[in-house]
Amino acid sequence: MHPTEVTIRDVAARAGVSPGTASRALRGHPQISEACIARVRDAAEALSYKPLRDRTGRRRRAPLAGKRIAIVMLGIDRTLASLPAVAESIHGAEEALAAAGAHPTLIDVPDPTDPPRALRRVRFDGILAKAALQGDIADAIGSKFRGVLESNAMVWMLGRPSGMSGDAVGPDDAAMGQIAAEALVAAGHTRLAVVNPKGDHQMFARRQQSFVAAAAEAGVIATCFAATRSRPRAFPLEPIMDVVQVQPLIDALLRERPTPTAIFCPADSIAALVYRALASRGVRPGEDIAVVSCNNERSLVAGLWPALTTIDAHLRRVGQLAVEQLTRRITGEFDGAAVNITVTPTLVPEASLAPRPQARHAEAHA
Repeated sequence: MHPTEVTIRDVAARAGVSPGTASRALRGHPQISEACIARVRDAAEALSYKPLRDRTGRRRRAPLAGKRIAIVMLGIDRTLASLPAVAESIHGAEEALAAAGAHPTLIDVPDPTDPPRALRRVRFDGILAKAALQGDIADAIGSKFRGVLESNAMVWMLGRPSGMSGDAVGPDDAAMGQIAAEALVAAGHTRLAVVNPKGDHQMFARRQQSFVAAAAEAGVIATCFAATRSRPRAFPLEPIMDVVQVQPLIDALLRERPTPTAIFCPADSIAALVYRALASRGVRPGEDIAVVSCNNERSLVAGLWPALTTIDAHLRRVGQLAVEQLTRRITGEFDGAAVNITVTPTLVPEASLAPRPQARHAEAHA
């Protein structure tokens, strides 16, 4: 069949979907699953399909070409923004914007009560935002600044803060907690623990809750060692960077009877501190206790020994998908209610995912 004779109906038939679904899948519509999009795109490639409007050979103007896009860091300290989990998402967005011919501007708003003039006076065509997921940022920004944000096409990266509107793109936090619990249970662990020094962090809380629920589903109890905070959060938020912020939680875990044999951390930055806190008490990760974490921030955990088992959040893809959704909003292709777009995580098993100590002892004497 000549390429110009192939229609969307041919692609749909080959992929086993309706023509309407095939058309939306080729545009990467957020309500079409990634598996369906991949199947339709494979069918289109196999048939050498070209959309009708492309067959003239005329080059279409990219929808974001020349557009001014603000990438806003809202209520977070620069040290937090430099963590790989945030930086990778930003890089993914910057790459996608550059490829689309857009003009991105990075705007740092550490204090949401005092937004910079650049954001209040310059008219942007769209906004990508990464905000603090602790504290009441919706109240902190006030009605004027909130109006500026919500008057633009906007997409939140790595989670939408409580009380705010708009589309959000991020990893599937519930799947992360479930994957971690299932991996530890499969390794023979029956006494699990969560170490979370940011108990009020929205993303970490979702991962923690999912982990506990998945453990319970498997008939295993997971004990949570999470820090609580009685005073309101002040902006900008800073990352957890000192082992003293984790040590009390580890000490409480080690006093627990029976002592947990495996730890789940909601982020690699926390896992790195957990390694240090365990070592200070003579406990060996991967030997005496298993550790599983989230995000796959390789530059952050590359020096840990034994190698850390983590769950890849595909952070660069998060930034890319945020740009794709922002494009749909700007062009009017998608004008429905706010959506949450999640990226499916994958387990990266390493030596820290050790079988429970009793199981290893039995194997050694088998």
